[in-house]
Amino acid sequence: MRKLFLLPVLTVLFLSLQSCAVITTESKPVTKVVNIENATKNELYVRANNWMVSAFNNAESVIQFTDKETGTITGKYLLGTITQASQYGPANRAFSIIQIQVKDGASKITITPDSFRYAKGNIYTLYTGEKATEDINGLMDSFEQAIKLKEDKDW
Repeated sequence: MRKLFLLPVLTVLFLSLQSCAVITTESKPVTKVVNIENATKNELYVRANNWMVSAFNNAESVIQFTDKETGTITGKYLLGTITQASQYGPANRAFSIIQIQVKDGASKITITPDSFRYAKGNIYTLYTGEKATEDINGLMDSFEQAIKLKEDKDW
């Protein structure tokens, strides 16, 4: 009798473990070039810097390097929390490096997400590779809109 009870329990346990596949994301850089006619390097640098300040709205997202002369801004951006902290360990987070380069008439953004692991189908997984791709595309679109936005100089 005990063996008959144990068999369904083991079967359910085996099937539930099989459905939680562990996936490792790739660390592939995504680049977008935005051309803006008649915009100076200085104007684009200020727009890019302002975008970084507004996009980096978390204490763990930081601008790490800026150089106005070369037109470069680099920062570490928190994409999301993969799993919350628990009694078994600290929270796992997904980060990316965002680098912006500007020159007269054009700007380029490169987002390189760190590779991370998550359990697909696990109820404790809060952030997935699909969500990371969606967030990176959203950042790219947000940057393009911000860099094309002309500032009102007669405020």
